[in-house]
Amino acid sequence: MIRYYDPEDVRQADALAVQKYGITSLELMENAGTNAARETLKRYPDSQSLTIFAGPGNNGGDGFTAARFFLKKGLKVNVILSSAPETYKGDAKINLEVLINLNDPNCTVRFSKDLTETEISKEAKDADCLIDSLLGTGSKGAPRGEIERLIRHCKNRAVVAFDIPSGIDPLSGSVYDPCVKADLTVTFLAAKRGMCFSPAYDMCGKVVIADIGISCEKVLDETKSILSFGREDIPKLLPDIPRDIHKGKKGGLLVVGGSVNYRGAPLLAGLGALRTGAGLVVLAIPDFMVESASLFLPEAIFVPLRTRGEEILPESLEEAIKTWEMRCGAAVVGPGLGRNEGSKSIVHWFWNKWKKPLLIDGDGLHFLSKKYDPAFRENAVITPHSGEAASLLGSEPENINKDRTKAAVLMSSAAGTVLLKGMDTVVYSKGKNITIIKEGSPVLAVPGSGDVLSGAVGALMSSGMPLFDAVATGAAAHGAAGSYIEERSGSRGTLAREIADALPFVLN
Repeated sequence: MIRYYDPEDVRQADALAVQKYGITSLELMENAGTNAARETLKRYPDSQSLTIFAGPGNNGGDGFTAARFFLKKGLKVNVILSSAPETYKGDAKINLEVLINLNDPNCTVRFSKDLTETEISKEAKDADCLIDSLLGTGSKGAPRGEIERLIRHCKNRAVVAFDIPSGIDPLSGSVYDPCVKADLTVTFLAAKRGMCFSPAYDMCGKVVIADIGISCEKVLDETKSILSFGREDIPKLLPDIPRDIHKGKKGGLLVVGGSVNYRGAPLLAGLGALRTGAGLVVLAIPDFMVESASLFLPEAIFVPLRTRGEEILPESLEEAIKTWEMRCGAAVVGPGLGRNEGSKSIVHWFWNKWKKPLLIDGDGLHFLSKKYDPAFRENAVITPHSGEAASLLGSEPENINKDRTKAAVLMSSAAGTVLLKGMDTVVYSKGKNITIIKEGSPVLAVPGSGDVLSGAVGALMSSGMPLFDAVATGAAAHGAAGSYIEERSGSRGTLAREIADALPFVLN
């Protein structure tokens, strides 16, 4: 789990380290560059020759400090400056002068304007490791001039970015043309917000945080951050399973959904729940579905809901589920439910009368839009994708994807916990850090995948886990199940039921 901070907050933290704790900016640079060099050699211990592309600001200064560390190790270092040496200022200028004055025969320092394209390309490709210290978190907009030129030559089997890969927006995660694609990013003090979001996330490679001489807790302790959550974080939240446990203690989930056109959705939700470890799954579905559904999922219990024509009769709901209400710790409502008047009544009944944890998904979300103005429910979870989120907020999907964290926060006015599905899946609950699920695969982009996800989250909710933990864990497990399948079978041809079947391998 990595915390990502607003770049401006990190800059303020640097200033606080100087003003409050008496660490000079030169010391911060020395620590940053030295520790970044250490991390580089940890990853590439056999490097004998390194090329450093150095920008005009403090990021370049970090590169100069790293160069001195490499030279002390007896390595060959080629530094290519994006600006003329006399234009460097402040701490970067001091470190550049120290480097030049070493007169080390293993070190060359040259200005990129003095080199041809062929010469720069050769330096980049011949190095055992290429280091990008061109642009830091203070950069804005697309790279230009000599920096742009050097970025286009950042191609090597081992590319290390200092602080952030040059060419990404450290706040939004947007990627400019050109942009460095790093194998390793050594970021300073704390990871920057934009690094958490695609496509910037994919440009960073492995991210490690280098010590700059002061702990993050001292200077960023009260600052809001975004958390990443992946498969390695799942075991921290999953409850233990005692050897003498019986199914009644594993949690019971009620799933309500299904219609004449969407018969598979509640079954996939039930399968996802069972594969996640639910001890009991009760499917309340239209009566005309029960016979065939029981053949697909004999491990579930089926409760027929009376219908007239193709619509569920809402008045049959309360009586039908009464027997099972006590044994189910949570409910999932909406998968394949349809959008008729009967469906609306069912969603509103659960929203207003079901007192236990509740997850609304699929067609159920249609009846929670601004048009219906639902009352806030603390123990409710909603799981929209971008299109459904746009409908809930009266917006457009493109606007949702421009700021997915903001959209998740806005939707929390209706439900206590929001799971905004997509490339950067967001989990948000009041009083919690915004969390980004860093698991996923194209495998998941298939019909029924979202239903499996709802069942998985619902199973964890029914087990008694705190809602936020259940949502984050279920979403990460679902994403990791997609990756598990992709690693073994590729990205094409997966069925939603196979995603459910992969869940135990991730969770165990």
